[in-house]
Amino acid sequence: MGILKRNKRNISILFIAILLRLALIFLPSFKIDMTDWQAWSARLVEVTPIHFYAPNYFSDYFPGYLYMLWFLGASFKFLFPHLSVFGFGFEVYLKLFTNLFDIATAYYIYKIVSSYKKNLGLLSATFYLANPALAFNSSVWGQVDGILAFFLVYLVYCLLELKKTYRFSTTTALSILVKPQGLAIFPVILINFIANFKYPKCLSLLLIPIFLIIFSFPFFLKDPIFGLFHLFQKSTSTYPYTSMFSYNFWSFVGWWIPDSTKFLSFTYQSWGMIIYLISLILILFPLVFKKGYKNNYIVYFAITLASFAFFLFLTRIHQRYLFPFFPFLLITAFLINSMKLKIIYLILSLVHFINLWYVYYFYNYVYPNSEFSSFSIYQLLNKYYNLFTVLNLLGFGILILVYYKFSNDKKSHA
Repeated sequence: MGILKRNKRNISILFIAILLRLALIFLPSFKIDMTDWQAWSARLVEVTPIHFYAPNYFSDYFPGYLYMLWFLGASFKFLFPHLSVFGFGFEVYLKLFTNLFDIATAYYIYKIVSSYKKNLGLLSATFYLANPALAFNSSVWGQVDGILAFFLVYLVYCLLELKKTYRFSTTTALSILVKPQGLAIFPVILINFIANFKYPKCLSLLLIPIFLIIFSFPFFLKDPIFGLFHLFQKSTSTYPYTSMFSYNFWSFVGWWIPDSTKFLSFTYQSWGMIIYLISLILILFPLVFKKGYKNNYIVYFAITLASFAFFLFLTRIHQRYLFPFFPFLLITAFLINSMKLKIIYLILSLVHFINLWYVYYFYNYVYPNSEFSSFSIYQLLNKYYNLFTVLNLLGFGILILVYYKFSNDKKSHA
């Protein structure tokens, strides 16, 4: 009877979280990004993917999300022929679409957690949809990081839970086509894949580059083999700076500083790679040398840390790149049933929300009109932003300690 009451309460909270997300959709979007989505969608409907990329036209996004914008633009035009994609109606339409992916992610979080902890699945999904930072990203800002998060959670589900290697490879290719930042979890995934599957199954990894070429082919008819790689080079060089308002390691050095700047004969970009690789070695060590790849709990934990390290230590990182970290931290926290990890999830979610709000407020209000900079909360965040950076780094340190303690606990391997 108690479990039934808890489930009813969780379902009620879940629906409230969804209703709040729907209400937030009507708030102003992040203007710079939304203008891009609208312009790209209109261009795709007009010229199709074949002519979308052009030397004199800016677009640094991969074909995965562009396919979605093409579909959204065409379907919006069909359903609402008298409305323009440059209007508010299309913004709502696009945000609704993104929220569907968040709901789908919550469903697979439920599937994963409930397969190990039957009574915690619904609560974990509720934690995801009620996360203020993730809701802000999808429902207010209008960004697409939630779509990437869905593909990452689903590909991990296919690999670890279903053992479907071909479905995993197809979904991995789709995740890269949406946003290549998802490659942050690939070192952990690759170790798990090679360790747990025999040679014939490992051949399915070859499907990833094949599908990347096939799916992106309509956009790169003149350069089908290397077109996507050249776009990747262009995308990574668009913002060659330490950190774009992100509460990560590089905020101590300063935001928007060229990462070609040198310190002790190495550029900031090189130092970022070095620190990141060291952190990655720490994360992968228990998987490789303590056979952690045999324990899905440890693998989920390692994926969580790999995603976090990518955000914290590399240069050229936007604040939104932290999004995929949260579903995996949530899964880990509920699988281990650790109150400490759940508290870290809540604290880091709040920190991430503050980071997103700061950037949203700056570009939507302060940048076009400096009078808005007098807002007291903005001034406070502008002055003490590195306190939140410290919280993120402390969170990473605590997670590493818990990870190693859990990896060394014989009971965790039972």
